[in-house]
Amino acid sequence: MHIMTFDDRPDTSKRLEQARIAAGFAEAKSAAAFFGWKYDTYAQHENGTRGISRAAERYARAFKVSLAWLLTGEGNGPLAESDNEGLTKSAVPVGYISVKGKVAANSWMNVDDMDFGYDDQEHVPSVGNYPIDWQFALKIEGNCLNKIANHGDILVCVDTIASAIDIEPGDLVIVERSRYDGEMVERTAKRVRMTSEGYELWPESTDPQHQAPIKLTGGADGETVRVMGKVLWILRKP
Repeated sequence: MHIMTFDDRPDTSKRLEQARIAAGFAEAKSAAAFFGWKYDTYAQHENGTRGISRAAERYARAFKVSLAWLLTGEGNGPLAESDNEGLTKSAVPVGYISVKGKVAANSWMNVDDMDFGYDDQEHVPSVGNYPIDWQFALKIEGNCLNKIANHGDILVCVDTIASAIDIEPGDLVIVERSRYDGEMVERTAKRVRMTSEGYELWPESTDPQHQAPIKLTGGADGETVRVMGKVLWILRKP
């Protein structure tokens, strides 16, 4: 029986492996978990037994290479660490972060109940272009993001304060509203839009109960609003 070696594999699968390693995923299992796929599905793409055409664009975005390079070898491939200035994926290894709480629109909770206890926590892969301690993950509850994600999916986010990241129109962000001097909190995810009245946070849901935007200026009396994170990736529930 002939066993396929690295040299026997299609060039696209070789480049996929190169891009995955350069992006900080030392193991293929970590990459599979990052995309929310079964390990066998990802492994078939990388060992050349299954074509990657349907997933190629997603791989290119996640691994920071051009689609042309991934498919043909031409264009921008993975950069070596010495080619980068400042913080890059190759300089920041991928690890695991805890799913510390949930997002659920119109669900006001006591602040002590917002985050999961230690025994309840799941762990998911981080995103390689930010330090692990800047990242956190939240589980979606209900249909507050049903245009783009489902109940049980997980949002991998970067802390806006720790990273000093700029929030721009089109970003999906984690927004936290608090009332009664911070005793009651609602945490959800919204899309940033620029309007004539300033920045507003709009729902990604078809539910009639979740259609009202949140204004970052001139909020309701006694209510504070803060953007606590930017969503980097959505991990699908298997």
